[in-house]
Amino acid sequence: MNKPTGESWNYFQAQRWAAEYLKERGLDPQTPEFILKMIHDWNTTTLLMHNRDRMPSEEAVRFRRAIERVADHEPPQYVVGKAPFYGRMFIVSRDVLIPESETEELVEWVLDAMPKDKPLRVLDLGTGSGVIGITLKLERPLWQVTLSDISAGALRVATANQRLHGTNLPEIESDMFARLADQKFDLIVTNPPYIATSEISLMDKAVLDYEPPVALFADEHGLGFYHRLFESISDHLTPHGQLFGETGFGQEQSIQDLCHQVAPHAQIETRHDMADRMRMIHAWNF
Repeated sequence: MNKPTGESWNYFQAQRWAAEYLKERGLDPQTPEFILKMIHDWNTTTLLMHNRDRMPSEEAVRFRRAIERVADHEPPQYVVGKAPFYGRMFIVSRDVLIPESETEELVEWVLDAMPKDKPLRVLDLGTGSGVIGITLKLERPLWQVTLSDISAGALRVATANQRLHGTNLPEIESDMFARLADQKFDLIVTNPPYIATSEISLMDKAVLDYEPPVALFADEHGLGFYHRLFESISDHLTPHGQLFGETGFGQEQSIQDLCHQVAPHAQIETRHDMADRMRMIHAWNF
């Protein structure tokens, strides 16, 4: 590296070195700014105010190590252990996916579409870090939200986020509906595994090396989870119950065909994200 560890940096110099270091390796030069904001809970203005302040030597060592991890393709959200979602900060680890903007759009669709003044029973199926379920509860306090996931590690992260945000939602370790056998919901929201293994060659190295495969990949060309869901969901929705889910952008026709094949009476609509890629479904009348 270019700068000796013991040499005194201010925050501007630290960012400049790190940005150049990452840019030389084809990585995002904005990442150092993100890391400093996350470490200190600063916004852009606050970071600018500290630009000329000396970075303490111990922090400089930690900052360099963080940049080295990012240079090795580790996502910066895992490096700092948190990520923003829907205006709030959430704890993340390698047991859970990093929340993305498409999932924020899914949450926005749910909030717009469902009645806010009724005590709906809601299931966040495959909750991961809990960002969907916790956000829905915070935005709609009347809703009765349950979090479920097949991964005990993911639920530990969800528990930490519940403590962080002051919620006390039921958490159930379950493969699909295995431990939810007698429960029915007015709303099920899910961001499940939907990537086909044939798409591995197209994926970012950081995702493949660090994010949990159980949350990424599904069989049947990425539709295996939804196949199981469509087959069993009628037993777990109330008569007017609704399903909202995130999907892969190449599945617009195939997921509609699957839904009509498995549940002939069901209705399903798709929605595109801000980049005009199909990423979400809404289905009902199973």
